[in-house]
Amino acid sequence: MQPKKHKVAIIWSGAIKNVTALNSDDVVIFQDIGVDDVNTVISNLDFDNISAIICAPGIAAEISPLIPVPLIISYPNYIDILETIQYAELALKINNRKIALILHENNRIQEDRLAYFVHNAVDLYPYKTKSDIRTLLGRDAFREYALIIGGPTVVRLAKAMRFNTLQLIYREQALQNAYEKTRELLDLMDKEILNMRRLKTMLDIIPDGIIETDANGVIQMCNRNALSMLGLPGDRVLGADVCALIGDSSWKAVFQDNASQVDQLITYKRNKFFSTRQPIVEGGKTVGSVGTLQKASKIQEMENKFRFQQNKGMVATYSFDDIVSESPLMKEIIERAKIYTQYDTTILLEGETGTGKEIFAQSIHNAGPKKNGPFVAINCAALTETLLESELMGYDEGAFTGAKKGGKPGLFERAHKGTIFLDEINQLPPSLQGKLLRVIQEKSVMHVGGDSVIPVDVRIIAATNESLKNKVTDGTLRSDLYYRLNVLSIVLPPLRERRDDIEKLMAFFVARFESDPEAARAHVGTMLKLVQGYTWPGNIRELQNFVERFMILRGRIDHLDKHFFQEFVNDAPAALPDGEAAAGPRAENGAADTLSIRIDNLENMTTSLIREVVSHCGGNKSRAALLLDISRNTVHQRLRE
Repeated sequence: MQPKKHKVAIIWSGAIKNVTALNSDDVVIFQDIGVDDVNTVISNLDFDNISAIICAPGIAAEISPLIPVPLIISYPNYIDILETIQYAELALKINNRKIALILHENNRIQEDRLAYFVHNAVDLYPYKTKSDIRTLLGRDAFREYALIIGGPTVVRLAKAMRFNTLQLIYREQALQNAYEKTRELLDLMDKEILNMRRLKTMLDIIPDGIIETDANGVIQMCNRNALSMLGLPGDRVLGADVCALIGDSSWKAVFQDNASQVDQLITYKRNKFFSTRQPIVEGGKTVGSVGTLQKASKIQEMENKFRFQQNKGMVATYSFDDIVSESPLMKEIIERAKIYTQYDTTILLEGETGTGKEIFAQSIHNAGPKKNGPFVAINCAALTETLLESELMGYDEGAFTGAKKGGKPGLFERAHKGTIFLDEINQLPPSLQGKLLRVIQEKSVMHVGGDSVIPVDVRIIAATNESLKNKVTDGTLRSDLYYRLNVLSIVLPPLRERRDDIEKLMAFFVARFESDPEAARAHVGTMLKLVQGYTWPGNIRELQNFVERFMILRGRIDHLDKHFFQEFVNDAPAALPDGEAAAGPRAENGAADTLSIRIDNLENMTTSLIREVVSHCGGNKSRAALLLDISRNTVHQRLRE
């Protein structure tokens, strides 16, 4: 961000002897300004261009409520006052007389410090308002003074009452010092504004809602996700009482009693949230609180994704022979990937969702020297930051509340002598990026809550569906981690760039449903006519879903035409998230087909479920595997048990 060019206005209740040092395009000066002149001066200022105002103490009270920028008060010094008195004694020839010095009460001048330097008796009279000046001048004793010295307001009133007057004279040095201090203040404000913008940007990219309050529970700051979860604009949230706003009085204990609250379950507008709150303490005193909001449904969704990842096992089932392609571009990419398999170096797979990144990862593993080791896959976007760290690195017993007795090895340890596949590495939280970098560099991990280093021999394959270089540019990914990941890279093209493969892919997916080659070719021909010119934004996964729907409906409706394809495009998302299964067949009445299995332990229930789905698919193991999103080998092994 370019530093802002600041302009300062000096509104001074006196005459400045020399303003050469202050002459600048960044300074505008108003001299001899009294209380009655303030409104006129302020009304003529353009506050789109004025960043601060410097003034004398006598007119500060009048200026302050009229301006939207900082006000800096510059106080007269003894030199300015003594030089003014000296001018009166020499130029006006006032000797051995009495002089009245009338200054605003905010001035820091002591009259006993003046006596040693002047030849006349000087009496200091402080005032607060214009009315006070009139009262002072109205005293009979003031007729004894040979001269009245003060600012413009004092001098004008004294002249009207026929006193001899002299307006205070200032050198530019006092104002120069005030101007330099003002510039320093404005620079600090710029830095603070920049820091606040950075903080807001960081808060806005956090997936949780963040709310911060003062010591009375009044909301001072919140991030974008908090506003989204609350369904309210910022002006309805900022300044509101947090307990009243979310309907949860228990938050009061945090900012009033210094209590900490973890995973409080609250209901707001029929939605359930988990909320963790902590007091903000400064100097032993609670000055506010900060809390998070997490949708309960989101946590459940992440847990389901995690369970899905865990159930996928640690075996790579695909090889390069399973990659269906006629495209010269894909054949070149496959050959390059085969070369990479022989080197135990980090590989980065880049490509849109649905382009087959995990198939390539498994194929690389199965063709490399670690093919007999485990293949461990984890989706970095599927878990919360805390859970992701404990799953990747493992944890020791007692590392946190609920930690498993004896601790738990992390996925890097479980992938020892094998491959770990970090899918959606672009979603890795900033706090874990440094830890992953250390694992890559040092080939070792440390458990959460542990103090020992565990060596690991693991090949790392990372995948991303967005540009990591752009994430480095916008500051959400460490550049040193990017260069460690991007040693060997493979960019998988979208299906629209390898249209030669569409027919072969269709034939491959049709073969799972149709064993007759002639009938399969006919189905592929029909589908090719329906999708002519379609760009397949969901790539291979979308194509697979389309073929599946076509094959399921081919015997249930009389005619499949363009209307069928348009209906598919309207119903299906453009690209399902990685690892998400395609929708299964639906019954005639529109309700999803259901199965019933006996409640048992998880292992037996899983086997029973697979048997029921195979039976539901008429014994077709390939179709059952497709519906369950597992490998055909897994189905075959379960049926043998």
